[in-house]
Amino acid sequence: MAYNLVITERADEQTDSLAGYLVNDLKNTGAFLHLLNEIDSVYDRLEENPYQFPRSTDPYLNYKGYREALLSEMSYRIVFRIEMQTVYIVGIFHDLEDYVKKVEL
Repeated sequence: MAYNLVITERADEQTDSLAGYLVNDLKNTGAFLHLLNEIDSVYDRLEENPYQFPRSTDPYLNYKGYREALLSEMSYRIVFRIEMQTVYIVGIFHDLEDYVKKVEL
């Protein structure tokens, strides 16, 4: 069963911001390309079966039904929610961020 993937404007802006930081500030194109590959891989998996990823470990986000996909070998997580056959990507956050406060509820 395939799921529709909707990337919110905020998540899209976060990806652009990460790209600018990695490429322009850190001058690390390799890290940027690796991040994009990891994001694409998670997005593909979300379209196939978003329930393979665990619910958020944060009690409030868990209560609201949010799930998190950790990017392997990287310190980023994708936060999303599922409604029927649609997966909404609400943010991409670094592990050091207080992402719970930044998720638009």
